[in-house]
This record gives sequence, structure tokens and C-alpha cells, in this order.
Amino acid sequence: MPTPSSSPAELYQNIARKVKEGSCVLFLGPAALAAKDKDGKWQPITDLCARHLADKYDLEFGADEDCKLPYVASLLRIQNRSTDNVLQEEVAKFYTDMADKFELHPAVEQLTDLKFRIVINTTPDNFVTKLYDQIAQAYHTDYYNWYKPSTGFNFDFEKDSRVVIYNLLGAYQKPESLVLTYKQQLSYIKKIVGEQQNERIPDALTNAFKDFRHHLFLGFDFEDWALRLLLDTLYKNVRDNVQPYSFSTKDELPTEADTRVFFQGEFGMQFPKDSLENFVTNLVSEYQKLDSPTAASSAQASKAKVLVLYNEAADKDGYELLLKHLRGLPAQFVSTADAVGQGDIQAWLRKTMDECQVVLPLLSADFYDEANNPAMPLLAEIAQKNNPRKGFLVMPILLKTVGLDGPLAQLHTLRPTDKQPIVGGGKESQYATEIAEGLKKYIENLK
Repeated sequence: MPTPSSSPAELYQNIARKVKEGSCVLFLGPAALAAKDKDGKWQPITDLCARHLADKYDLEFGADEDCKLPYVASLLRIQNRSTDNVLQEEVAKFYTDMADKFELHPAVEQLTDLKFRIVINTTPDNFVTKLYDQIAQAYHTDYYNWYKPSTGFNFDFEKDSRVVIYNLLGAYQKPESLVLTYKQQLSYIKKIVGEQQNERIPDALTNAFKDFRHHLFLGFDFEDWALRLLLDTLYKNVRDNVQPYSFSTKDELPTEADTRVFFQGEFGMQFPKDSLENFVTNLVSEYQKLDSPTAASSAQASKAKVLVLYNEAADKDGYELLLKHLRGLPAQFVSTADAVGQGDIQAWLRKTMDECQVVLPLLSADFYDEANNPAMPLLAEIAQKNNPRKGFLVMPILLKTVGLDGPLAQLHTLRPTDKQPIVGGGKESQYATEIAEGLKKYIENLK
């Protein structure tokens, strides 16, 4: 993925590829769900709801007061002009009445045309599901109910390809689940960070972040105190395995320097200098290029041929996991499966190595099974050919736990660099992404 020093073009292109691969999670903040107000200006829908309550209760605001939903709801409670239940019902009715009347900001619709694996919504509406309905996109929807928490989130990300849409702060269809006042925010935070397993955000959801590790935060106010604790909870199992990015709308105040440093230091959050609106426009453009004939022909014009050696009977799962991350590289991938019908397989291997620039042996105990790995007699020869500066890289990859013996295991190009197996430690996506990024740099520098 791009670094803070990457150019805007590289940023869009790389994120577009990750979205296309289905490895991105979309986090929608209040400012991302915007609609036109009566004056034709784009406003967060939660702000329009706050204005609705303020008008209903004849609230007047001073110059230092913002008409935000948590503030308005809390003010009404402090003044004893409403109750929690009544406010929740009124907010639910607002969303029910306005569900089909709002003109949503086009950025939201554009985002739902892309291939996000998970959408985390921090507003109580169902506009995202309505947009998916318009394009017949299958999805699974759920929400957190802070009033009656439950760990009933059951979804198999490996077997079910539907988009998961999760309302983090409740759903208006269940008014009691809505988190409106500051007091409710505090109660919500206490529950999700507490020791009660049934009150926390479901592990089945947060654990999925290690597989879908590229996160886009759109329309969030990072000065909001609760966001620090919320991210700490969401990332409790994957803090070192995710790459988040934040984009704010043109109308939002820029995030303060000390706040940026906090989120960069704690969560690796990057704050590219671009607005949400420009980012979405450019992201969609780059995403569409990946589908264009030009992009297809570009992908076919590979810069390298890569031979992957593995035990096809025992290690196919690990091979497919790694290839899922490598397919975006400008390379053609072949394996011994391509040798069928090509005559003597060892002769085919030698011929193929002469045509290749990269060889990836996927090491495991089964890799060294001579009966199922025709490359075994050639391992010393393969290791001796390793000469990256001359355009031939042998990168042994520790796929599964095995003793690091033999000529391949002694190469300095062995990955992962910490000599931990890719499969089985919960860091599969992290390791595979790091390998893909290293190979991408090598291939792009081939002459």
C-alpha cells in the first residue's frame, strides 16, 4: 500500500486495487451520509435530524454552540424537556419519514458501486442497504444494540460472499438501540470495552479485519473523544495488521496536528491531503480503469514470469491464499500444474526457469515430499541460480511450520523476514501483503 510520501495518483491506484481485490473495509462517519437541506446545501443527515429536533422544541443556539445530534439530544435531557425513550422514538420517526425523501450525496452511491467487503456505518440509517438494493447487490445487515447487547452476529466470511453492513451505533428500526446523548455514548463505550463477552462488539466482526486490512474512514470527526476508545476496541485484535486512511469532506474543519499524531501513532492512520469528495471521484476513476480494455491489456503485458513451486496435493490452500494477494502484480504466474501434457516434468521445470525472473518455493513439511513435488531433485540447482541483481530471484516462502534446513532455507531472500510461517499464526493477510509489496517493487525494477 502507499506510504505517506506516495503521490496522489499512487494512492488512488493502490487503494483501487485493494478495493477490487475485496480486501477493503469502508467506515462511514456522520459527514459521509449527507443530503441536501432546504437551501440546497449538503449537510450530514444527523445534523438535519438535530435541526429537526431543535425546531420542534424551539431551541436557540449561541455563537459557540453547534447543532449536532448528541449535543441537541443531551441538551433536551438536561433541560428535562424530553426523555431518552421519547428522543429515540422521535429520531426513529425522522428517519422513517425521510427515508425516501432525501437526495443523498452522489459520493455514497458511487461507493456502493465498488467492491467493499464490509461497510461499517456509524449513523442509524439504512441508506446504504437501499443503494445496494438498487443494484441488486446481495448483503448481510446487522447492528449493535447497546441497550440489549448480544453476540448473535453469525457470518462466515470465507463461505459467504455477501457484503456485510454493520450499524455500529444502532438502527432506527430498533429505537432502543440508538446512541444519542453523551450519557448514552459513555454507557455504550463502557459496554464495548468491558469484560462482559456478550456486551462487546462481536469478535466475529473485529477478527475479520485481519483478513480485510485496508480501511477507509470517510467523514469522521477525529476530535470526538469517543472515537479514540471506539477504534481501540475495534482494533483490539488486529492493531498491527491494518492500514487505515481518513478523508474528510470539504466543509469539515481539518484535524488538529496533535490529534493526527495520536491516531497515526496508535493506529497507523494516514491523513492524505485530499477531500472526501475528490478522493471518491478519483478512486472510482481508478477502479473503473481496472475493468477497462486498456487496463486488461496492460495487465497482460507482464513484466515478469513467476514460477510457484509447492505440494499441489497438500498445500493448495496456502497457494491460493498467497496468489489472491499476488494476482494484482504485473506478472504471469505458473506452477507445475501447467506442465501437464508438456513431457518430462523436470525438463519442463528447467526450461521454465530459463524463462522466469522469479521462483517462489512454498516451504512446508509436505513441500519436501518427493512423491508429490517433482522439483525436489532440483532444489540445490534452484538455490544456486538465485541472483536478484542479474534478474533472477529465488524467494523461498515459509508457508507452514517446517525446519529451516537445506539450500533454499539458507537464502537471505527467505520470507517472511521473521521466519514465522504464513499460515496458522493469524497474520496470513499481513504476511502475504508484505510479500506482494516486496515482489511488486522488485518486478517493477526489472530491466
